[in-house]
Amino acid sequence: MTTVTLASQIEGKMELQEKLYSVRDNWHLLKPYLNDEDVQAVLNSAMTEYSVQYSYRCEMWTPGNAPWEYTHTDYWDMKIMDAMEDDEGFQKEQKELYQKLYGDEDEYDEVDFWYELNGTEEYQLLERKYWDKYAPKEGTMEWYQFIHGCHWINQFTAALISKALNVEVNVWNTDTHTVAVFVKDDIVYHADILQEWDGLQELYDFMGEEVDYYSINTFIDDSNL
Repeated sequence: MTTVTLASQIEGKMELQEKLYSVRDNWHLLKPYLNDEDVQAVLNSAMTEYSVQYSYRCEMWTPGNAPWEYTHTDYWDMKIMDAMEDDEGFQKEQKELYQKLYGDEDEYDEVDFWYELNGTEEYQLLERKYWDKYAPKEGTMEWYQFIHGCHWINQFTAALISKALNVEVNVWNTDTHTVAVFVKDDIVYHADILQEWDGLQELYDFMGEEVDYYSINTFIDDSNL
């Protein structure tokens, strides 16, 4: 059994069993609470904080925006374009458009023609069609995968889990990474919407030195009802 040093901070116990909580595997339990008022309030607060702090690299957050689009690296661009390039339908329509505009199939691989093709309205419409096909869809886990934005989006993860499971959820934040942490049935769970970790040690090695630990709760405490 693995024990966790954070357990005493959460429950005041000496040691508890520790496990990873897969957001992907449990998405069917979390999804019904995506539009919950409390969950959305945490998402909007976190993303607004990010967009104010990094206004030079993104548009200001507006409720309803897609968190994945705030990824400032080319992670999603490359992932979507790779899917497009593997799509036989896209390849077929590319070739047909090239032949329609330039005619000579023998010159299909000419670089100069491709630069010209990419600038045409017809090609941009074709590219947009397949880009939209493979871009993250609202309501999916990927929609919320703000890559390299763990310090902000995993606040949302904490709020979502808190609401869905009706538990108190804490945010474990270091300079390197942020995850949601909660106790259920005497087990400490770590949740990360951005990463499926191979094991607890990998997560702990990546987190490094603990610098902050705070609570984000949307659960209903009925002890006083």
